[in-house]
Amino acid sequence: MNVKKISCSVVWAFMLLSLVVRFVPSAGAAELHTLEFAAPPAVDQRLYLGINADTFKLADVQADIIIVEFFSLYCAMCAKEAPAVAELFSLAKKQSTPQLRIVLLGIGAGNTADEVARFQKQHTVLFPLVPDQKVIAMRSMKMAITPGFIAFKKQPDGSLVSLHTRVGVLGPPHRFLDSAL
Repeated sequence: MNVKKISCSVVWAFMLLSLVVRFVPSAGAAELHTLEFAAPPAVDQRLYLGINADTFKLADVQADIIIVEFFSLYCAMCAKEAPAVAELFSLAKKQSTPQLRIVLLGIGAGNTADEVARFQKQHTVLFPLVPDQKVIAMRSMKMAITPGFIAFKKQPDGSLVSLHTRVGVLGPPHRFLDSAL
């Protein structure tokens, strides 16, 4: 009987945490666009992002809309969400035009480059993933759990404006994309 009560309490605590985190505003966009990341090792992924240096900032990404996924190799929900994120990537690719370029970028919260590469291989992720071993990017966005998704509109000065944020389950990928556009 006590085990059942404890299990219910844990489930309720996670649900409440999810609601609290979901409604935290994305005030850290100003900080996030100044952070430097190691460029993806694959040339095609660098081309996709429009970067040609060994490090980059989100402001360097050549896109109008940048959808960032915060994930972790050790996050079971991230693994479970991988097919939905793959669908989001496919939809974004289809809707991207020269006038409105949309890209996805995964940031491995607490992950090394090797861990990011393992996640990418295990889940056949086709868009670029970069490590953030110290979890600086996710913390700057006031996010406490993975997965997390943020769509940004890049301004002419390179700054980012948050358009839509989702923490936890992505939900229908077309809805997230529609909310970002």
